[in-house]
Amino acid sequence: MHKGTMRSLLIGLVSATALSGAAPAADMARPVYKAPPAGVLPVAYDWTGFYVGGHVGYGWAEKDWRDAFGLNLSNRASGFLGGGQVGFNYQINQFVLGVEGDFSWSGINGSTSTGPLVGAPLGNGFNTDVNWVSTLTGRAGLAFDRWLVYGKGGVAWANDSFSTNRYTLPATVGVKETRIGWTVGAGVEYAFAPAWTAKLEYNYMDFGNRAVAFAPGTSTDIDQQVHAVKLGVNYKFGFPGLVNARY
Repeated sequence: MHKGTMRSLLIGLVSATALSGAAPAADMARPVYKAPPAGVLPVAYDWTGFYVGGHVGYGWAEKDWRDAFGLNLSNRASGFLGGGQVGFNYQINQFVLGVEGDFSWSGINGSTSTGPLVGAPLGNGFNTDVNWVSTLTGRAGLAFDRWLVYGKGGVAWANDSFSTNRYTLPATVGVKETRIGWTVGAGVEYAFAPAWTAKLEYNYMDFGNRAVAFAPGTSTDIDQQVHAVKLGVNYKFGFPGLVNARY
């Protein structure tokens, strides 16, 4: 074979080999994209599970006193409260449904005086102490990953101590009772760890009007409502806090 022809064949062979080797190298340098598995979303917080926790807060009460002898006044009471709660949440997509029961020992108290009156030179005193409050409510809310905004409503109980000297001058007589009423509220909760959440909520409790007898032959109508703002912490157990949400 002619030397020129041989040289041309060698040059062509070397060039082809170099080109074939450069193509895989370029492919290796190019990043490979892999699509995520179908139906998998980024990791999100799962609110489903039982929980138990505690709370502290502040409450205030409005007590309206009325009787057939012309009594017509409002008694204001306020103070701190604290207690615990237990409940269960179930998450369906972005919606969270649940039930919760709580109990709060209360330091809500207050008094009102009518001032000096005929037969009562020191005036008549009317005192209110809310010993404890408790609620059993359903909850419904919207979850935004670790944030939960919710409303609640259900049954409420309050244990009160009322006292006055209006009918037993100059002595003071007291009555202790437990009332049942209804409650509504709203709050926001944040999951700061897989099993721990913190919440801030407001509750309104209405216990209606009820007659109280401080002395034989007397009847005083006391209408009452209680407001409470609570800051609480919950521990969630039995279910993971972080999951791969699927649709």
